[in-house]
Amino acid sequence: MKNYYSTVRQILIENERTRDDDMYLYSVFCAKFYLVKPDESFYSVMCSWKVKGLPSYESVTRARRKVQEEEPTLRGKRRKQRMEEEQKYHEYYREH
Repeated sequence: MKNYYSTVRQILIENERTRDDDMYLYSVFCAKFYLVKPDESFYSVMCSWKVKGLPSYESVTRARRKVQEEEPTLRGKRRKQRMEEEQKYHEYYREH
């Protein structure tokens, strides 16, 4: 996970939208720290990810999960809804 934890934590603090949207978190992470320009095409970025030194998507999302596990105040607003839906799913399949 290298040292992505503190970077991801700072982004989650500064930008609430990143708490519920991993793709947005990854794009903010890359734009802020790896000099990916907002108007640069997706294709261009993906073809040169190694040259630019971009971290893997999985590493960034893993860091986000760890931050949110340790700091519940940085969890997204949709988490509660997902937990309720998961509970309903479990209850339904216990009965059937």
